[in-house]
This record gives sequence, C-alpha cells and structure tokens, in this order.
Amino acid sequence: MATSTNNSRNRNAVKNFFIKSRSSRLFSLVNIISVVYTIVLGLTFQDYYDVMETWVVIAQIIGVSIIIANLFILQRTKNIPLAAGIMLFCMFSIHMVNITFAGGINTPHFAWIFLFPILAGGTMGWRGQIFFYIICLLGTIFYAVYPADTVALAYQDSMAYTFFTRFMCLTIFTLIMMTYYFTLNEKMVHLSKALDVASFESGLFLGVFNSKVQSVILIDSKGWIVRANDKAHNTFGYARSSLLHQHISTICHSGLETLNTASDEHVPTEKSHIETRITANSGNTLWVEFSSLIIADENEEIHTLITLEDITTRKNHESELSYLAHYDHLTKLPNRLSIKEQLNDMIESATRYEYEFAIVFFDLDKFKNINDIQGHQAGDVVLMEVANRLQESTRRSDFVSRFGGDEFVILLNNVQSPNQVIDLVKKLQSCIGASIRDNGNEYIVGSSAGISLFPQDGNEADDLIRKADLAMYKAKSKGRGTYEFYSLEHDDSIKRQIKLGSELNYAIEREELTLLFQPIYDIHDNICGAEALVRWKHDELGRVSPDEFIPISEDNGLIVSIGLWVLEESCKVLKRWHEMGYDHLVMSVNVSYRQINSDDMVNEIKRVLSAYNLEGKSLILELTERVFADDLDLVQSNIEQFAELGVDTAIDDFGVGYSSLSYLTKTNFSSIKIDRSFIKDIETNSSSRNLCAAIASMASSLGLSVTAEGVEKDEHLQILKKMNIDKYQGYFMSIPITPEEFEILLR
Repeated sequence: MATSTNNSRNRNAVKNFFIKSRSSRLFSLVNIISVVYTIVLGLTFQDYYDVMETWVVIAQIIGVSIIIANLFILQRTKNIPLAAGIMLFCMFSIHMVNITFAGGINTPHFAWIFLFPILAGGTMGWRGQIFFYIICLLGTIFYAVYPADTVALAYQDSMAYTFFTRFMCLTIFTLIMMTYYFTLNEKMVHLSKALDVASFESGLFLGVFNSKVQSVILIDSKGWIVRANDKAHNTFGYARSSLLHQHISTICHSGLETLNTASDEHVPTEKSHIETRITANSGNTLWVEFSSLIIADENEEIHTLITLEDITTRKNHESELSYLAHYDHLTKLPNRLSIKEQLNDMIESATRYEYEFAIVFFDLDKFKNINDIQGHQAGDVVLMEVANRLQESTRRSDFVSRFGGDEFVILLNNVQSPNQVIDLVKKLQSCIGASIRDNGNEYIVGSSAGISLFPQDGNEADDLIRKADLAMYKAKSKGRGTYEFYSLEHDDSIKRQIKLGSELNYAIEREELTLLFQPIYDIHDNICGAEALVRWKHDELGRVSPDEFIPISEDNGLIVSIGLWVLEESCKVLKRWHEMGYDHLVMSVNVSYRQINSDDMVNEIKRVLSAYNLEGKSLILELTERVFADDLDLVQSNIEQFAELGVDTAIDDFGVGYSSLSYLTKTNFSSIKIDRSFIKDIETNSSSRNLCAAIASMASSLGLSVTAEGVEKDEHLQILKKMNIDKYQGYFMSIPITPEEFEILLR
C-alpha cells in the first residue's frame, strides 16, 4: 500500500514538472532548460566561431542575455507561459542562426530539434508548436529558392547531408507537433469545459449570494464577517454594508448559540437545515433555518458560508396546524390525538415512578335528543358548558379532553385507590347533570362513565382507552347515569358482538331467520291483525335475542337486507291468510331508520304489494322516533308516498323519546303505539295511567288510532279499554307464535 502511494506521488511529480509546468523557484522547468541550453551553447560555440560573422556572435550574446534575464523575470512574475515563450523564442532564434550561418546541423543541434516541440507543448501549447514549425518550414523553403547560398553553408562539404538533416528534422518535428496537437487539443477542450464550469459556478454563487430570499453571510475562521448580502442586513436590522468586519456573535440579541460554527476544538463544522429562534437587533423575534458550508479561498484559508432563511411565517402556520390537529375547535379542549400523546407520556412517567392513574370515558346521556329537538347550535352550547364544568371540577394534574361527538376522556393522574376514582367520577357526573340555561332555554343531560386503570388494565394507550370505552357502554346498558370499571367480561361481550356481526351476514342464506306473529286485538277482543317479529336461531350460538342482534344489524347495515326479507315473508303469510278468508287482517312490520331513509324503500313496498296482490291498506309500517334524526325531508316524502299507496304508518314505542309530539302534526302518520314501559305498572302508577289517558285523548283529537303494547294482565286490559284505546297486544292475549299456530287462533 505504501509502495503504491509513493509511486503515485512520483508520477504526479513527473507530470507536474514536464506536462503541467507547475514547478516553482529555481527548479522550474523553464529555469533548468535555460541553464542547460546556455551551457550547451557555450560548449559548442568554439566549433562555429571561425565561420560566424560578428553580427551572428552579437545576436547569440543578446539571445543568451535575454534568456538569463528571463530567469529573474520568472522569479518575480511567476508567469511560466510568458517566461517559456521568451526562452523558446531566443533559443530557437539562436539555433536557426547557428544552423543557417554556421553550416548544417550537428549532434547538439539535432538534439535541440527534439526538445523544442516538447518545451513548446508543455509550456506554450500547440500554438507555440505551430509557430516554430512555420519558421523551420520557411527556412527550408528559403534554401530551396536560393540554392547558390547553400554551397557555403554545407556541413562537412556535404550539401546532401545538410538538406537531409533539415528535412529529417522537419519531418520529425511535424510528427511530434501533430502528436502534441491532438493530445494538447484534448487537454484544452477539458480546460475550456473546466473554465465554463468555473464560470457557471461563479455565477451561481453570485446568484445565491445576492438572493432576495435567503440571508448569506461569509465569515472567516475566527468568526468575523467578510461578506453579507442585503437580505442579511435586513434580517438582522443593520444598515447596508454595516455587517462587514463585525463578529458573528454580535449581530443579534439572542439565539445565536446555535449559529456557532466552531466546535470545542475551534474547528469549523458544517451544519444543515438547523432551525432556531433568534431576536434580531431590530427587536423582532424570528424563526430561521440555516446551513453552514466550509470553503477555502485561493490562499487556502478556511471560511464558513452561512445561509439563513426566515421561516417565521411557516412556523406560525405549523403552530396553527398543530393546534388544530391537537385541539377541538368547539370546546378548545385537547382532542383524540392529544389524548394519546398525553397518555403515552403518563404511562412512561407512571412506569418510572411507580404510581397509578385512571382513564375515565364519559358519554352524555340523551344528548342526541337535544340536537334533534333544539338543533345543533343548542347541542354546541351544551358541549361547551360541559367542557367548562369538567375543567373547573378536576384537579390541575388531571387531563380533560374531548374524544369526539358527546364523548369526553379525563385522565385522573396519580390516584391512590378505586374509591378515590369513584368519588371523582360521581363529582363530575353531578356537575354534568346540573341544568344548563341559555337564552331562556334549559337543558339537562346526564352521563355514563367507563373506567380503566393503569397498570391493572393494560400498559398501552389505545388498549386503555378501548377498555374504558367498553366499560362506558356497559354502564349505559345498565340504565345510564352510572359508572362501570373495566372487567374481562366486557371483552367477552365485545367478542360476542363481533361474532354475531360476522355470522349475521349468512343468516338469511342459511335460512336461520324465522318469523313469529303476535296477534293484535281490537276493543271487542277480535283479532284484527298481527305484528311480524323476526327471530334468529344459530346452529352454534343458539337462539339470539332481537334486542341483541337488531342493534348490531343496524350498525353494520345488514338491517336493510333483513328488513326486506321480513317484509317479503310477512306479506307472503298475509296473502295466505287472506286466501283463507281472513282478508280483514292487517300486517304490521317494523321498519328501521336505515330503511326509511332509503330512496328505494317506496319502490320495494310497491314491488312486494304487487307480487302478492295485496292492497296498501293491509300493511302498516311501524317506525321508531329514531327515523327523525337524519333526513327528515326524505322521511316525510316517503311517508307521503306510502299514504298514496294506502299503506299506513305508525310511531312505535311512543312516549319514550322527546321528538314525537313535535312531528305528529308535520308527518302523515295514521296511528301510534304506546310503549310497554307505560303499561307495565298502569294499575298502580297514577302517573303512567294519566300519561296513557293523555296520549289517547291527544291521538283522538288528531284523528289517530292508538295501540297499546305490552298488555300482560287483565287489569291492564280493563284500564286501557276504559280509556277507549283502539287496539291491544301483549302476552296476556298471546305470545308471538308461528303462522300455523296463528291460524289455529283464527279458527
């Protein structure tokens, strides 16, 4: 390895000396050739002195003097091409005078003929070679034109030798010149390209330096500013050119520690795309992005080129975007993304310092009713007030956030026991439940809460939030307004829901769904119709309650296909009953909010009625109040088209929600069904009894028929008959039964 390095170094030295002419001082190529030529000329001078005329001797002395003087000129100017040109011209002039007026060419002259093109090519380039070649060519032509003079000039009395040596030298000279021409021409092309590149890069540097966008500062190795563009002066609040000769550490009040381009050993270092905040002398606080580049000048002195770009506007936009990404625009609380980041930080801290914390997932009860009845503006008022109350009622160490919709997540930091968490949750539920007043309106919402604990319930943010969410849904299922700690049972419940949702996809295909029919009686105890009720029996899961699989089917959209199947099958059964002579029977079919909000619902009703040749009046569609929560205009349009077909519509579970009364006068319903929750204790609860009487009276005034569902006792039936309720259904009369069993009742 060392030998290879030495050989490479030696080759470079030879190349520099003979080709690039980069030697310096006394050992330059020009100086050495000048001295050698003078010595050789002095040694051969005595051989030609006898035939030289005086002026020839004087010419040689002048030429040698110029060559010697040229040595000193080279030392002062360092201009090798100029010194080489002078030397070669003098040497060649002396040489031509010698061979012309001293007779022929001897061995030293012959040797110099080889040296001239080498010297010319290495120092003056191909133009120097052409110059010497033309002079030799002109000399030869001269001797050919004036042959009489050649007799006196013959060397060793041989004219042929004289001409031979001249033409031989010219031929060799021509070959050497051509070789050097092509070689040097290639070098000159590369040199020209290099100069073009250098010129381009110089222009490019000037363009960058004079940038109107970036501040550019050039400092020396000690940090003193050598150059600075106008943008740099504007950025740092200086008048034009006043930055020059100042130290980099003094150009602004603060933030420059990052701009320090020297390491601890005071060696400049390069940096790239560093962002920092500075306070300029103008007093403005700026965000800048800077890079530094180490460069060397022509004297190989180290400088640092610093480029800075004012990114204050970009940083402000980033800050705004970050706020929007991490905070809820309505309540100004941290959002879901912030929850996860905060939770990760708390997990790391609690793991290190070994303490516990709780995740509380709140969901507002009956909030949707406020949105539906009063509008989203009222809902926003409630959400903002709840957010304020939560912030005011929690500790400074706790983290309050809005998860989305009407859901809030609170991280209770450093809790000592579950009882402490329960006390805090109850306090928060109490403050949420207090009435909210706005512009004369009063709103009351409750809340259900789910709780997960770290580290008992997990050590990952997403898992802890998921488990708190599961616990919250468990609390809601128990009657709302409560709280629930996470347990493994919740996971089992979710797994079952996932299983049901998956298997429900194949329930129709596998013929696992069946229909039962609950008789509906009129006030004279005659069967006037039936309500179709869907049931699901799975081979593995067994009988699945409608209360369990219907909500799942509504969530995943399968309720549409299930609802159409129920409509088709119930109309098929109704057609059979009509053909048996019971054409007075009317079929009630439950319709999901997803179905009624579909443009295809009316067409499906038409298709089924036509397929079984049924009149519209033999079908009643039962709708829950949930249908009013979405596209009310579409719902009203569909109900009007149902009425045109003769199909009646009924509000199911009337009285449970708060939207029914406001829509009764706006929508073309034909009947209402009192929810079973008002019937179950009607014989003992005067409030339920009064409410049922009020509903019956109101329906009568609006021309609506009333059906009471959930009649389980004779007392229920007798009380309802006294209220002149039109129709009844319930376990007291009959449980839901198969079509065959229903036909037995009809007989």
